[in-house]
Amino acid sequence: MDIAGCSLAELVDDPLIGLVMKSDGVDRCDLELLLERVASERVRANSLASPCRPRLLTTETAPCSHC
Repeated sequence: MDIAGCSLAELVDDPLIGLVMKSDGVDRCDLELLLERVASERVRANSLASPCRPRLLTTETAPCSHC
């Protein structure tokens, strides 16, 4: 797998990365909620900086479906 070419959503879905997160005590849903919050804040900041240029939400900002 070419990690540099993967999205955050693809990395979180990777089974090996999931095992590492689990062994490190990372809760997948907590991580996804954090990433969703950061993405939402970035979208809001971008829309305030350029209100004439709408931003589209991506699958990476979708709610956690694994909870």
